Amino acid sequence: MTEDGHEVRALVRPTSVLCPPSSVVRSQQGSALVIALWVLLVLAILIGTFAYDMRIESEVTTYARNRYKAEYLARAGVEWAKLALAKKVADPGEGGELILEEGDDEVLAIAALNISRGVGVSGVKKELGEGTFELSLLPEEGRRNVNKLEDADWEEILDQANVPEELWPELIDCFNDWIDEGDAMRLNGAESDDSFYKGRGYKCKNAPLDTVEELLLIKGFHEGIVFGEPAEKPDEPPLLGIAPWLTTWGEGKVNVNTASAEVLLTIPDIEQESVDEILERRNGVDGDPNTMDDGIKDLGQIPGLTAAMSERLSVSERKYVRVISMGEVNDVRYGVWAILQADGGNTKAVFWREEQMP
Repeated sequence: MTEDGHEVRALVRPTSVLCPPSSVVRSQQGSALVIALWVLLVLAILIGTFAYDMRIESEVTTYARNRYKAEYLARAGVEWAKLALAKKVADPGEGGELILEEGDDEVLAIAALNISRGVGVSGVKKELGEGTFELSLLPEEGRRNVNKLEDADWEEILDQANVPEELWPELIDCFNDWIDEGDAMRLNGAESDDSFYKGRGYKCKNAPLDTVEELLLIKGFHEGIVFGEPAEKPDEPPLLGIAPWLTTWGEGKVNVNTASAEVLLTIPDIEQESVDEILERRNGVDGDPNTMDDGIKDLGQIPGLTAAMSERLSVSERKYVRVISMGEVNDVRYGVWAILQADGGNTKAVFWREEQMP
């Protein structure tokens, strides 16, 4: 109250308004910190996700680019093979020197020379751009033409593949019924009226096989016989599979300069000693493949071969050539498998398959 008697009232604001309690301040600060942490976490997740997506996209793009490069490298290998088949190289004969023209690739020239002799060429590796292709050229006559096999040939093949002997008569007769004309059934064979074919809804082809895989359509043949499988019992040998020894191209004679030991052993009455001699002699004096002295030129050089065996063999058949080309860029691999018909100066593909390799 003042001196003149008037009452004076002071305006006092509540303490809670002018100065909030410390607990409220701490609560607000804690909330702000939590929000800031959540913001930082969300940003970190977004940045991490973005970086991961960028890395994945980069890897996918790089892989796709390498895959296409490997694919075209494999195809380039086939073109190199065609060049080797078409190239004319003078045979220097035994002890002679290979005459190269200016700019000639010696590896290509030797490959052309050997393939002209009917000798297989394998493991040729060439760098191109950022990658490489690895190539093999193998006369298809190094395999048995399945359409020209006689019963004695089949017995040797099935024996070599560990097929039980009691199955041979049915397999051989069913195969012959499949490829011959007419519906006359052999003793152990099967024609279109057999329940096996009726149950599967198709008839006997009565024509030669177009592919080795077609064997699976014939009564008695199954995956194990054609492609191999482990033994069912511990004391039994595995089925080795006959497909790697067979083809549907060629005139039927086996080219000794490219045939495997397994294929050579399917020739009736041939002995292991003769096969070993063939494998040793065809690599020439130096014993190394893909060199200038490769190839057996005369079957008379091989001891133990009878006239009947020699009739089934050849040293130079190579009308059809199997080309296996593998392109590779930074561990990404792509393969091409082709059969080229090399008839005179013309080369054309009669079979082609390609796929990415693991």
